[in-house]
Amino acid sequence: MAGLRHEPNPFWRYSLRTYRLPGVEAAFLALQDDAGTDTNLLLWCCWHASLGRALDRRTLRRAMAATARWQADVIVPLRRARRSLKRSPQGLPDGWAGELRQRIGAVELDMEYAEQRALFELAQTLPPAARSSAPRAAAQAGVARYLDLLGSVVTPAVQGHVDTVIGACWPVEAVRRG
Repeated sequence: MAGLRHEPNPFWRYSLRTYRLPGVEAAFLALQDDAGTDTNLLLWCCWHASLGRALDRRTLRRAMAATARWQADVIVPLRRARRSLKRSPQGLPDGWAGELRQRIGAVELDMEYAEQRALFELAQTLPPAARSSAPRAAAQAGVARYLDLLGSVVTPAVQGHVDTVIGACWPVEAVRRG
């Protein structure tokens, strides 16, 4: 069975590029586990920042409401199932755990894409930014607002993961040149 077709959109392309940057995947996964974040919403904050827009609390609340049920009902259970197969469950024939993890991972990616489509569509309904912000500062502000709305405690470790993501997207050298 072939995977579902992912129609490219600017947010999806941005997310694929960003997620592959050195250290970013590990930072997103740590933020997911340590701060309860939705990686797609973090990426959405950064994507908007790349366009010069710092997301306000109202917009972030709309995005969080638009994705909360999908995360709870679809993505989190898939992630939990995939991760549980890492522990080589008893009773499965040899090789099944790895194969099942791979298949669930492919379905999980399709579900993440579906969430990203919803976020992209929401972005199309937003009014233009009143003023353009520097991308790095916009990302820092948007992510900070998102973490605050989640009620996440921003420990030094959490801040370090946020800094990794933002630093990978907007390296200091690029800030100096820009």
